[in-house]
Amino acid sequence: MPRKSSEDYKNTRDYIPIISHQFRTPIREKLRNLEQRCIHEGRVVFDNFTDLNYVRSLFEFIEFECLLEINEQVCPRFILEFYSQYQLSYSDEGACVFSDRWRVDELIYGIPTDGLYQTNLPPVEDIISSIRVDRDGQVRRIRHEEEIDVLEYQVLTREIEPSLKPLEEIIWENVLCLGGNRDHVPACLCFMLYYAVHSEKFNLAYYMAKRMEWVTKQARLLLPYGMLLTRLFTFIVNENPKLNNESYVLYDHVMTPLAAQLERKPRRDRGMRRGRHSTSSSSAFDQPSSSHLNDDDDYGNDEGTSRASTPSPIRYVNSLTDQVPQVFQNPPNIEPHLEPFYTRQTEIINRQVQLRDENRGGVRSIGKSLRRLWRNMKK
Repeated sequence: MPRKSSEDYKNTRDYIPIISHQFRTPIREKLRNLEQRCIHEGRVVFDNFTDLNYVRSLFEFIEFECLLEINEQVCPRFILEFYSQYQLSYSDEGACVFSDRWRVDELIYGIPTDGLYQTNLPPVEDIISSIRVDRDGQVRRIRHEEEIDVLEYQVLTREIEPSLKPLEEIIWENVLCLGGNRDHVPACLCFMLYYAVHSEKFNLAYYMAKRMEWVTKQARLLLPYGMLLTRLFTFIVNENPKLNNESYVLYDHVMTPLAAQLERKPRRDRGMRRGRHSTSSSSAFDQPSSSHLNDDDDYGNDEGTSRASTPSPIRYVNSLTDQVPQVFQNPPNIEPHLEPFYTRQTEIINRQVQLRDENRGGVRSIGKSLRRLWRNMKK
């Protein structure tokens, strides 16, 4: 499946508010850290992404079908406040695990062995055999420009069973939300795929809560679950309308949806490390290159990433200069099934340009415009 490891999440920086000065410590210090992050909103799954009936049939048993239905606006202020103050509540539905490790045999360090969330780990060999194709000899990968052996309990992305690749793509983008390049499958994702294959319940809420807790203790990682948290915000506002005010602004999501796999040219350098190339001569409609959020080698190579023939609207708007016209049209040569998405993105682009022109000579981004608006409201 096509890898959505582009940098479109960085566009979320334009709408993240500065609200830390409104709170007292220690929440203020926590918010100051969060305000510097980007938000991983989550990716809408298009109906033509793959055989969604098959994916849904597996997701329903482990209660992951919510990942196929997110298509929300984003409320960044609520997301920041939620991250700064939330607490994990007990839920006894399904297996519980959280780990940032790669080796599947290291899941033992991320599974609660007693208490309310106690979970029994199936044999590691069963997990591996359920999701990975049989290996033919020693498998190797590139690390720091050196070819090394892949260990027995490590699973590369290219080794996932073909029928499970759509599930792996959706779970990675909407549950792990790590971003960046990837050539392997983290242990927790292997565990989730195992539960999908065996139609057993997995405690998604536990994993998400633990991941949010872990992310806030790191310095650079994305804030995950933007659209899912906004769905929670909408529910809260519907129950308590008085909580809805002008401070909680909703924004259209900016991350590229998961669409059907486009025709790709075969790569002769598969498995080899690619050098950095200048993009100055590339078309403005090329897909953005992948980014490294972490220096950790475990997220170094992205063997599934390719350049698609359909233009990227995010790369398109990022390539614009002050000399462009005010009104844009859909880029040429787009796939027919993607036309509704690009039409909507074109409307967003036109609105962004309109805001830029209105603030020319003063504010140059939507984020700065919102901060100026907030200061005026405080006066």
